[in-house]
Amino acid sequence: MLFPTSKRMEQLNQNKMSATAVASSSLSLPRRLSRRWFRVAVWALWIGCIISSLALGWFYLTPQGTKLRGIVAEAVYTSKQTKYTWLLVGTSGVEKIKENFQRQAEANHLAKQDMSLVKIATPDPQHTLTPSTLIDVEDIRGETYVGKIMYIKDPRLIHVVASHNPGGEKVSNIATRKNALAAINGGGFFLTDKTEEMIGPEFEDVERIMHPLGIIISEGKLVSGDREAEQDIVGFTKDGVLISGRYTYEQMKKLGVQEAVSFLPRLVVNGKPMITEGDGGWGVAPRTAIAQKKDGTVMFLVIDGRAIHSFGATLKDVQEELLKRGAVNAVNLDGGSSSSMYHRGKLITTPSGIAGEKPMPNAFVVYNPANKYGGYVYGAKQEKPRS
Repeated sequence: MLFPTSKRMEQLNQNKMSATAVASSSLSLPRRLSRRWFRVAVWALWIGCIISSLALGWFYLTPQGTKLRGIVAEAVYTSKQTKYTWLLVGTSGVEKIKENFQRQAEANHLAKQDMSLVKIATPDPQHTLTPSTLIDVEDIRGETYVGKIMYIKDPRLIHVVASHNPGGEKVSNIATRKNALAAINGGGFFLTDKTEEMIGPEFEDVERIMHPLGIIISEGKLVSGDREAEQDIVGFTKDGVLISGRYTYEQMKKLGVQEAVSFLPRLVVNGKPMITEGDGGWGVAPRTAIAQKKDGTVMFLVIDGRAIHSFGATLKDVQEELLKRGAVNAVNLDGGSSSSMYHRGKLITTPSGIAGEKPMPNAFVVYNPANKYGGYVYGAKQEKPRS
């Protein structure tokens, strides 16, 4: 039997130590990586806690944060998640919001409109109105929003047009179909599923059926709605006076209402603001509203929202924009992804929906002066559309 020499033994010991070192290194690598990621996670958690603490401090302890918290709280209260409102303003804050909403709703309902405050000029006998002189458009901008206000000098050229499609119709399509100069979305709606009984060409491309809320009156005729029930309406009399409030169909007929849709709340009545506390509820969102000045000029307002260039506006923001431009009466219309304004062949606001402009049950449209007085045709040689 041969025994290894001392030199051989030394070589064997070195090989064993190398193998042990490699094994030890291969085992310690995952440990080192784990420790490194653990340290990164701890630092990330620590930084996250600092940022969260600063954000919460700003949200609950600064004037700007308190204002934002109030807006969010009102939006949550008017949503399906009312029970979580106390997390933002406490139980006493919830009671204050509730009392404020009840008080404003009652005031909104009881306010009686003084129709004599609006003095509309006689119809243009010399046909001096053209598409260019009839309408002006102004850009508006606030802290959280951008939008447009359209001024229409003759309110008698404004009409309500209902959708011809059971699934609704885009505002731009309604305006194009009626050869209108301008249009905005009008009243609210709800959707139901299409049933097997709904057959025919008008239902072929319709996935859901759109039902207008409340009432629709167009050119003095009842298009849809209950004849007996009181409705929250906004519309125009035959003299071109903007009217709002809660009326039955028979009451509207006696007042000479020619055009009407249903929506709320009223923002201005007889030159006085309806939102006197808080921001009106419903948070920050795209908005549509309609108003009238004492000389009869009508204002269409549309504010973009839910986008980088414009988050949206509160109802109080809308109220203030219209009041400072001389609104005597003003009403909120359907907002959110419904908000859209059309002028001379194209949309001039940006709808917030993923698919862009969405179908609507009705729209307020502005007809060409030729529809009332004759003498002008939109797009003819006398009056070409501006690009």
